[in-house]
Amino acid sequence: MQEAQWYYARNGSSEGPVDLAGLQKLQQDGVIAGHTLIWCEGMAGWQSLQALQTATPASDANGIADGWAAPPVGEAAVAIAASDDPYRAPAAPATADAVPLGAGLTGRMALYAAVVGGNFPIYRKRWRLDQGTANAAGTWHWPGFLFGVIWMMYRKMYRMAAIWVGVLLASSVIEALLDVPDALSLVINLGMSIAVGVLANSWYLQHCQREIARAEALNRDDVAAVRSTLAARGDTSVVGAVIAIAVSVGLGILGAVLTG
Repeated sequence: MQEAQWYYARNGSSEGPVDLAGLQKLQQDGVIAGHTLIWCEGMAGWQSLQALQTATPASDANGIADGWAAPPVGEAAVAIAASDDPYRAPAAPATADAVPLGAGLTGRMALYAAVVGGNFPIYRKRWRLDQGTANAAGTWHWPGFLFGVIWMMYRKMYRMAAIWVGVLLASSVIEALLDVPDALSLVINLGMSIAVGVLANSWYLQHCQREIARAEALNRDDVAAVRSTLAARGDTSVVGAVIAIAVSVGLGILGAVLTG
């Protein structure tokens, strides 16, 4: 018999299919959690992963509950969007994943998820959070290397962005005063970009840890309020990235005028 193929709801749309092993891997990586709605051929409609794991006998649902313990989440069984055609995956409801960030996680992991936002599974690996101690040493970050201050502003690292702009301006002034050759200037700029690529994950980890500490200080003994504060102050800012691009272009034009 062909193994069941599972679809899962994410960001308001249906993704998949994946087999049972793939579904387990997605949960382990933090891509899906107990609240995530899933569906496979033969089911009348979407149900939460947690509902199937806790309420379905091991012999049912193609082995979804067989030996697979979900992380503890206080959610009841959910049955949504009954399908008119059980032989195709129904469209995932637009609100399928409209739950607080980190709802399927607990403790510090949930706080990191709340402040990072949608790319948390990626940073979870880069920061080695599953090893018990957050550590990003020795990791590489392509967006930091390629975009520098723009990435910092996008991630709401405003203080770090201001510091790095100051470093870049100081470097430019020193190069101009010393009449550094263009080739050497290019090497210096490349070296600084590499430095950001090497250190970006650690800088962002420290930024998130500061945000978590600030949120906990403002909302003592109120976990929900801490998560809400982190979700508001964290995640990303497109506006910040646009501002950084505009400033970069402006500085480039100013530099060209002054050196022309």
